[in-house]
Amino acid sequence: MSVLECPGLPAHWLNGWLAAVGTTVLVPEMRLSWTQGRSPRAVLSTNGGVDPVEALASAWPSLQRVQDMPISKDRHGCAVFPRRPSLESFIERAQLARSHRDGWTLSSTLTDLYVTDSNPATAEAKHSKLDPAGPGTIGTLHDRLLKVLGYAQNDVGSSLEATAKGMASRVATNGLGFDAMRITALGDKSKPRVDPIVESLAFFGLALFPVRGDGVSADRTRVAERFALRQRGWHLADGERSRRLYWPAWDAGLGRFGIDALLDAWRPSDRRSWHRLGVHAGWASVEYNPRGTADTTRGIGSEAIA
Repeated sequence: MSVLECPGLPAHWLNGWLAAVGTTVLVPEMRLSWTQGRSPRAVLSTNGGVDPVEALASAWPSLQRVQDMPISKDRHGCAVFPRRPSLESFIERAQLARSHRDGWTLSSTLTDLYVTDSNPATAEAKHSKLDPAGPGTIGTLHDRLLKVLGYAQNDVGSSLEATAKGMASRVATNGLGFDAMRITALGDKSKPRVDPIVESLAFFGLALFPVRGDGVSADRTRVAERFALRQRGWHLADGERSRRLYWPAWDAGLGRFGIDALLDAWRPSDRRSWHRLGVHAGWASVEYNPRGTADTTRGIGSEAIA
């Protein structure tokens, strides 16, 4: 077994955690665990003497694979799939996604079980919080993926190694749009900066986070609005007014489907489930508070849960 500890992928950083999970989606043989201590780090392992970095480099998504994804805006043979898709265009992509290996790219970002309007002619599918809107002409999540992958195509192996070590250079772009660490200070006019390798891997980590709705097409009250959109990992804790994303760190080396099962079984508020499942740490999301109604910035940070 080849083992790689990754200081560049700490569990408290949502995008780093998602990126670590994304490695198991890209490489079915990859196993993921987390170190103990105050700041757990991802530990990647593979059997057969194959280095985890080499395994990831070999499985790195090609441009053809990305362009063929069900959420591709300009996919060949399909109508254009914009940021605000109609139910008709969503249905076309859902039919495609059912038999597609990357069908999860649709089910983890959009749902027609929550629509923006009770009129089918004008209704649009609802986006996940991990597929936020962006400023200006930033485009769709698929556009963002193509952009970060463009930065990450040259010498992927060396870039993966630098990211794992926490020594990667950041580039001036918005990434997937929900990393709080990319947001600059109020007086800083520089552009947001992200690690394109982390953003690319984090996108594949979304495979384990399908989004759903309550299936109600009628207009909702303000109270019902808070509970209508549902996504794996987002829970409503006692006394809180909106759902927060919770994620754990665990001891055993788990593949994609082991992590999938753990996320179903783990209950953040039930410490007995932590011990039973080998979970030794957990975090809850803290969302960026916009500076005003015109501020379209979105970001998700974290706080440890005891």
